[in-house]
Amino acid sequence: MGLDSLLELGRLSCFLERAPFPLFAFKQGRATRIAAQADLFMGTPVFYFFDSGKIDEFLAYRIAGEAEEVQLVPTANNASYLYAPVIRILKMPEPLAGKKDFPDKFMSVEVENIPSLVKVGAYKTLFEEPPLPLFAFKEGSGWVIGTFARIDDYEEASIFFYTRNEGVPTGFVRYSYDKITETAFVRRTDEPGYHYIKVVKLAESHPLVQF
Repeated sequence: MGLDSLLELGRLSCFLERAPFPLFAFKQGRATRIAAQADLFMGTPVFYFFDSGKIDEFLAYRIAGEAEEVQLVPTANNASYLYAPVIRILKMPEPLAGKKDFPDKFMSVEVENIPSLVKVGAYKTLFEEPPLPLFAFKEGSGWVIGTFARIDDYEEASIFFYTRNEGVPTGFVRYSYDKITETAFVRRTDEPGYHYIKVVKLAESHPLVQF
């Protein structure tokens, strides 16, 4: 699934994670595709990627105030950044290299609003795990924003819980269990008394989701 920018890949792979996701880089046409695995569907890895004009050894990510910074760098020697290692792959398995059409898709459930969606995305924090990322993509004049969650650990595939939003989502959702009705999209993640979930924009509609 293509991402809107390298920044989205950095946010997905680094923000709030115990350890940044390893990234896989391989040639795709004239570009180098950099991808992160973020889910499984019926036993098949689901990758999110950005096609870059350059490649290096690490993806460096940091956020300060409202400013996020992402760059590809040769070394991981600055403690102010989080670093995702870039692993160079000579050849990806054919089903994972660039497939766009899928006969099977994730089941989807529409929730009423962003606070309801946040409750789905944040449930893993009860087990001291990072919250699930929210994925956003344009549909018509608005946006679909959703997350992939398993209701039961024994299920083979997640369910896509989503809601619709007229405004353009920013990089993060701010929430508090004490003020759940004040849930909002924000650009900074340092306001005291709140928790945050990352929002990752896709370049187009998610091909594995059916409505």
